[in-house]
Amino acid sequence: MAVGSSGPPENVALAVERLGAGPFFDTLVTGRDVTRGKPDPQVFLLAAERMGVAPADCAVVEDAPVGIAAANAAGMVSIALLSTGHTAESVKAAKLIVHSLRELSPQRIAGLIGRS
Repeated sequence: MAVGSSGPPENVALAVERLGAGPFFDTLVTGRDVTRGKPDPQVFLLAAERMGVAPADCAVVEDAPVGIAAANAAGMVSIALLSTGHTAESVKAAKLIVHSLRELSPQRIAGLIGRS
C-alpha cells in the first residue's frame, strides 16, 4: 500500500506516524515528489511505479472530488470515502462510495479491481 498526497512531506509523515500506520505502507509520495497536484494523476501514477504495480491493478481511497478525478485519470479504481463533508453527488464519479473504511476489505477491493 502507498500514500499519495500532494501535501508537504512533513505533514504526510506526521499523519502516518500519529495514526500508527507506518508499517502498513510501502511507499509515501508527497508534494516534494510531484510537480502537478490533483486532479492530475501524477501522485498516484508515481506511487504505483514505485511499488512496481500497474495502474490498472491499483485502487485509490479518496475523500475529495479532485482525488477521485485523479484516480480515474490514472486508470485506477476510485473509492470515495465520505468522511469530510463531501456529498455523494460530488464524488459520484467514483466506482464505489463508502461511509467508513470498515466497509472495505482486501477482498472487496480486489473484486473491484477484478482480481478476486
